[in-house]
Amino acid sequence: MRIHIDLNVPGWTKWLVAGVAIGVVLGVGGARVYADTVDVKTDWQPGDTLAADDLNANFASLKAAIDQLKHPDCPEDYVLDTSAQDRVLCTKGPDEVVKVGTGGSAFWIDRYEATIWGNTNATGAQYGLSSATEYPSTFPDNGEYTSPLYALSVSGKKPSTYMTWFQAQAACRLSGKRLPTGEEWLMAALGTPDPDAHSGEGGFCVTDASGPRNTGGASACVSRWGAEDMIGNVWEWTAEWYLAPGDGTVPDATWTRATFRGDGTSNVVSSAHDGDGWHVGLPVAVLRGGRWANGARAGRFDMGMDAAPSYPYYAAGLRCVLTR
Repeated sequence: MRIHIDLNVPGWTKWLVAGVAIGVVLGVGGARVYADTVDVKTDWQPGDTLAADDLNANFASLKAAIDQLKHPDCPEDYVLDTSAQDRVLCTKGPDEVVKVGTGGSAFWIDRYEATIWGNTNATGAQYGLSSATEYPSTFPDNGEYTSPLYALSVSGKKPSTYMTWFQAQAACRLSGKRLPTGEEWLMAALGTPDPDAHSGEGGFCVTDASGPRNTGGASACVSRWGAEDMIGNVWEWTAEWYLAPGDGTVPDATWTRATFRGDGTSNVVSSAHDGDGWHVGLPVAVLRGGRWANGARAGRFDMGMDAAPSYPYYAAGLRCVLTR
């Protein structure tokens, strides 16, 4: 960043050489912002005084430049979108997040259901559009990646699905975010109008359709904070794992999804589906909100507890959160 401050300087600064580079360091919210040059005028005369109004005006401009880089209502590196009058919308390139809550408990959540990309600016190939095999071998279903993929909140794209909980968790973390807790998800979805069974026409939540719609089309499916499509469209993984309903039998030993490699869990008397069948003793990772064909059952309080974290479910999507 290059910021130029043009000052009338007093005679005692005569020793300065015109064009000299002076490093200016300002502390802002615990971060440091550097103005790497200050331009000094050369038309000063001995006895000149430094005008307070000029100094204040220049530093007001510097403050405005810094505020553009870091707004108190936005996470680090995100810029406030002042055109959003009814919500706090923050952007970083194509990625959009909205602020949920106020004060110290506030956090930011993806405005849209996430899409998975090979680049941080949502360019190149998008993954998770039609099958689990679309994801590269370097980003396997167990989440032990060797090359990163990124979860971004981008308008005008089909939400990415066909991912395991492990892949969703990794994609959020690689994007500097994380999966929401159940409490965070519920708060972010607060106020979303629930239409029961609806095709999604007119921007309403998609709960009775043949598939999900692209992001950015939910003008009537918006939470109090500005998060879209939190009811219906695609299920959304959260950070929660629980016991699933089970019959109390001996835990199954045929876990093949997400390469469990014989790793065991103890005292989990439950069952969950991993795509190959129901397995007693397998925990569930929670999906929230419902999907495009759940009808009236989809809603803010819809909680799917039948998918193992290793299941690359065709209707399982995600959205990520940020904290300060």
